[in-house]
Amino acid sequence: MRTMTYKVYFFVLLLAAVITGCEKSYESIETEDEKNIQAYIQKNGLNVTQYDTTGIYYQITSTPPEQADSLDYTKQLPIIYTVRSLDGAYSSQDTVLNRYGNYFGYFSPAGIRDIVKRALKKQGGEIRIIVPSRKAYGRSGNKTLGIPGNASLDYTIKVLESKKLPQYEDGMIRKYLEREGLTGFTRTESGLFYKILEQGTGSSITIDSTVTTDYTGKLLNGQVFDSRTSSVFSLTDPGLRQGWKEALPLLKEGGSIRMVFPSPLGYGITGYSGIPAFSPLDFEVKVTAVSN
Repeated sequence: MRTMTYKVYFFVLLLAAVITGCEKSYESIETEDEKNIQAYIQKNGLNVTQYDTTGIYYQITSTPPEQADSLDYTKQLPIIYTVRSLDGAYSSQDTVLNRYGNYFGYFSPAGIRDIVKRALKKQGGEIRIIVPSRKAYGRSGNKTLGIPGNASLDYTIKVLESKKLPQYEDGMIRKYLEREGLTGFTRTESGLFYKILEQGTGSSITIDSTVTTDYTGKLLNGQVFDSRTSSVFSLTDPGLRQGWKEALPLLKEGGSIRMVFPSPLGYGITGYSGIPAFSPLDFEVKVTAVSN
């Protein structure tokens, strides 16, 4: 009996030794984040500063104008950003799509929002921020956005001056027309750029008309967000964008037009489903029928 007890005791000790030998020492997420960030900083020769003891690093890449308005959590601010994971597995660099136009107090992640406010202080500046995974989307990542787990992120964030947004969008449209080789456009006082492709010979279009159209709508990165044929609507429809209400009366039945207009004539600073914030829009429209 005593011999059996010794055998069991010896087996337990042997098993414990095996388990102990197989155990691995896992780094904390804080240590893992810091190691990855420091390697990234060194590899890319970045001149960044740690924000307090948060593990978040930043660099102001464009200083706001002295006369610019202060950043305010209660204001709707136009923000353009890019973001990539440090290992390059995730990258979102399209500044036509990466836009924010809601209240600044809702901008997330919260750590980024607070550093932007405290470091830039005013609108009109740009900042680069490296966020450790634990301050971003953690070990799980964000499947909806396609961000993997344990991903520390490198952001560039540009806060536009709200009062200068009309000039910014006007310049964006002009660059788009030049880049795409689009000529012969007329600009209205409201900021609408249009070119009549075919005047049409049928009934005139008034604000009281109901029209049938074929159209395609694109963002300024070329992405089609809507395309329909035989679409019927009234020009008094409250859901119809102001750009359409201004442009279509320039035609007659059978006519067609290309129009590019800024967000105040479209979906505004906040955007809409499928339409990013403060987005100029490019439409090509053919009017196939008019009833008055």
